Amino acid sequence: MGPSAKTSGHGVGRPPEDIWLAVGNECMLHVAGRHFLVKVVEVKDDLLRVTFPGKDYPVKGMRGEIQLHDEEGFFYYPIAVVEGPVPKGSGILLRKMSELKRSRHRESCRVPTDLLVQVKDEAHVRHYNATLLNVSAGGAFVQTDAPFDYSTTAELSISLPGEATHTIRCQIVDVIPPCEGGHSVDRRFCLRFMEIDSEAEQCITRYVWERLQQMYPVQ
Repeated sequence: MGPSAKTSGHGVGRPPEDIWLAVGNECMLHVAGRHFLVKVVEVKDDLLRVTFPGKDYPVKGMRGEIQLHDEEGFFYYPIAVVEGPVPKGSGILLRKMSELKRSRHRESCRVPTDLLVQVKDEAHVRHYNATLLNVSAGGAFVQTDAPFDYSTTAELSISLPGEATHTIRCQIVDVIPPCEGGHSVDRRFCLRFMEIDSEAEQCITRYVWERLQQMYPVQ
C-alpha cells in the first residue's frame, strides 16, 4: 500500500500542540515502514525527542511521521531523524520538517499494481508516462517524472486489463520525493479522484476485487 492521501482535514479541529506533544504524552511514530507507540521525553522548538524500542535504527536522515490518530484519520508532522538511539537509552531525536497536516482514512480499498498509465496537468497538453503503484475507486498512487506540484489538477488515463481506457480528473494531494539511494529519480504522487463516471468506477472496483482474490486466495 502506498502512502495514504494527505489532506488539510476540513471539519476536524486542529489538536492543541502544546497538549499533544507535551512531555510524557504518547503518540505514534511511523518510520522504517512500521508504526511504533512512543512517548515524548523532550520538546524544543522544531526538535522532538521520543522513546524508541530499537537499538541500532532508525539512523540519521531517515524520514517518517509523528502522528495523532482519531476515528476519521490522523494529524501528522513529517519528520527527519536527527539522532538515532544512543547507548544511554535516551530515545531518538526528531526534527519536524513542515507544518501540521491531516490524513483521512480511505473509504475504498487500494491494491498494488505494476501497470503503466498516462497523466497530464489539466492546464497543459503534454502527457507523461507513469507507473501505477496502487489504485482504488477513490484515488491512485503513481510514480512519474511529471513536474506536478501539490494541489495540481490533473488527468489520469488508465486502461486496466480487459477494460476500455478511462480518463479521470484528479487532484495531487501529496508529493513524495525520490527515495535516497534509490534507483529512480522520479517522484511519487498521491492522486485523489475528483470526478469519476460510474463506468470507470465499476471498472476499477472489478479490478480491485480481482486483485484481492489473487492476493488472498481462499484456501
